[in-house]
Amino acid sequence: MPDLVEQQSRIADRTLTAVEELLRSIDDGDLHVADPGGGWTGATVVSHMTLAGLLWVADIARLQADPELDFFYREEIGHDTIGAIPPTAAEAADKIASLRRTMVSTMPNHTPEILERSVEITTLGRMTVAEWLPIIVGHVVHHRDQLHAVLASRGKLPERFVVPEGHTGEDDA
Repeated sequence: MPDLVEQQSRIADRTLTAVEELLRSIDDGDLHVADPGGGWTGATVVSHMTLAGLLWVADIARLQADPELDFFYREEIGHDTIGAIPPTAAEAADKIASLRRTMVSTMPNHTPEILERSVEITTLGRMTVAEWLPIIVGHVVHHRDQLHAVLASRGKLPERFVVPEGHTGEDDA
């Protein structure tokens, strides 16, 4: 299972690095527009990604501290959470850089014992942490795609950041 942790760490690192670089390349105003059809702005997506990622790190610490813990409410994994909206693209990039450092540096806390733990998340079901981890990291990838879609809908996604939806880079040679 250490391979799983290493793989998910690479995906999180690669994805969040690309999001940070994207945010450093756009204008502040582009961060605060939503898709013409509605939905979250780029700034809201960044806020959500940050909180959801940090809450998962906290959840792993909770599992380490409490051997009987086996249940999380959706809010405790960051579902639908939104915090402070970054006013500038630079601050948004800094938030994502901070999240990347935290997620990657704490990934080793997903020990074999923690990965084997079974955890239920309300309305989502019960699985082991090893089964949840790719979903949690996939959530980061999903919101990178959402940010791309918002910017692309306004003609503001720089060509160099275009990747297929769900792309993690793991299949690249």
